[in-house]
Amino acid sequence: MDIIFQTILNDADCILIPVFRDKDPLTFFQYLDRSVHWIKNTPALRDFKAKKDSAVIAYLPEDAYEFLSSLKNEQGKRLYHPQADVELFMDGLEKKAEIPESGGSAAEDGASSPRRVLFCGMGKTEEFTPAVLRDAVATGLKICVELKLKRILLPVEALAAILQCRAVDKTVLSLAGLAEESVLGALLSLYSRELYKSRPGNNDGARFTPESLTLLCLDESMEEQVMPAARKAQALAHGISFTRNLVNGPANIVTPTYLETRAQNLARRYNFSCTTMGPDYLRNEGYRSFLAVAKGSAEEPRLIILEHNPKEAQNKDKPIVIIGKGITFDSGGLCLKPSAGMHEMHCDMAGAGTVLGLFAALGEAGLAPKTKKLAQRHIVGIMPCAENMPDGKAAHPGDIVTTLAGKTVEITNTDAEGRLLLCDCLALAQKRWSPLAIIDMATLTGACVVALGEKTTGLFGNNDELRDKLMRLSVKNSERFWPMPIYDEDLDALKSEVADLNNVGPREGGALFAALFLKQFVEKTTPWAHLDIAGPAYTSKKTPTCPGGASGVGLRTLFDYLIEPEK
Repeated sequence: MDIIFQTILNDADCILIPVFRDKDPLTFFQYLDRSVHWIKNTPALRDFKAKKDSAVIAYLPEDAYEFLSSLKNEQGKRLYHPQADVELFMDGLEKKAEIPESGGSAAEDGASSPRRVLFCGMGKTEEFTPAVLRDAVATGLKICVELKLKRILLPVEALAAILQCRAVDKTVLSLAGLAEESVLGALLSLYSRELYKSRPGNNDGARFTPESLTLLCLDESMEEQVMPAARKAQALAHGISFTRNLVNGPANIVTPTYLETRAQNLARRYNFSCTTMGPDYLRNEGYRSFLAVAKGSAEEPRLIILEHNPKEAQNKDKPIVIIGKGITFDSGGLCLKPSAGMHEMHCDMAGAGTVLGLFAALGEAGLAPKTKKLAQRHIVGIMPCAENMPDGKAAHPGDIVTTLAGKTVEITNTDAEGRLLLCDCLALAQKRWSPLAIIDMATLTGACVVALGEKTTGLFGNNDELRDKLMRLSVKNSERFWPMPIYDEDLDALKSEVADLNNVGPREGGALFAALFLKQFVEKTTPWAHLDIAGPAYTSKKTPTCPGGASGVGLRTLFDYLIEPEK
């Protein structure tokens, strides 16, 4: 679906207007009421409560439409009907209604005023957040898809009206931000999990997608404010959809070598650097912890590195490193998982999928016209990718491995494999570069889901400034992060009798001990954050912007972290 900008009301199949429950819907329509005057008389709004995720369509009566669209000016061009409404039409049937010649602007030949207005509920003003607007627009787009409407129009002035409401916090909201949420909601509403269906969508095997979403800026100065935000939203939607497709993909297709190919394709398209390493390299270079996870699988592991290091980068020698866990299927190894729910364990590569989607979004942002180009920063993405399977070569409980950092680990649970991948990559990041910061993200522990629920990401780390910045950006992007503690005095619980560390600690506080394990592989002077996305990365709940399955959580926050200028 294309995103278009216009300054003149033109033909569209539908006008989409988000409205509050405790405000007159026409408050958000005041900029258009001269062009679509009939809306004041529509009965559709009488019982509409504007609750969240609700919508109502107001129609211009068919006979009124035909009559009014037949009116032309002296040059033979159709007129918008600025003062025409249903009452005027009814009078006009008997009196041949007089439309003032200077009452409105002429449209292009064949153009006419939109005959549908779709009001999307946002609930009460005091409960408003950017996510509410995003879901409202997404709800409206889904209705447009059901009705197979090709051209949808969203007046930016209706978004500006939101900022005029007293209960809306204007200190953290802006017109550009609302435009970003609206476009992102519209695009994500179109995402489908039907990639592998032989006949997706309707019985005819085709999924309908609208041709365009037009942002109408009657005030031309608004176009300059919202265009960069809309283009950013397009890039984010591309990246999130990229991630979702990977994470939703089955393990027989999305293998470590498949992720390698996708990373190489991204590098070619956006001029990134891509390096991949197979088992021989990993063995020779000392990635014993990583390889212990992959031993039981017929699929070869891959260590994938994407890098963006432009000449203009101010941090050329100190990259920001993002590490994503890439277990393309997690059976638990010899410590086999229960069969219930194991079919969803293809999602255990959501960390790596998010890193790939993040680079896809950054690449799209760099290519988009009239937007801030890709941040001129040195950015590195590291993705350790493997399967965790239980064949005769698989790692045993009780095995001892030497990590890339030189520390030894006793593997007391083969289902705690993610940290065995990540610890080698944390060591790699510090050996090869002097990182400005390291952020790792992983579907790491069920314990984090127990602690925070399915919607919240656990945020751990060793640096208050990095943690606070990620928290602030997560709130801005409506991605629920929650700061979690790491206590160094608990390290005794990870001590092994036969090695430096156990790969698991006590059952209680499992997410904290997993983070504490990772912390042992990070230098105190290196800012580091760990995002445990086990809860929100994959969901059974459907929302207006996500049909269930992979969510792409964390991508928006990391994107903003990478492009936000340093103070």
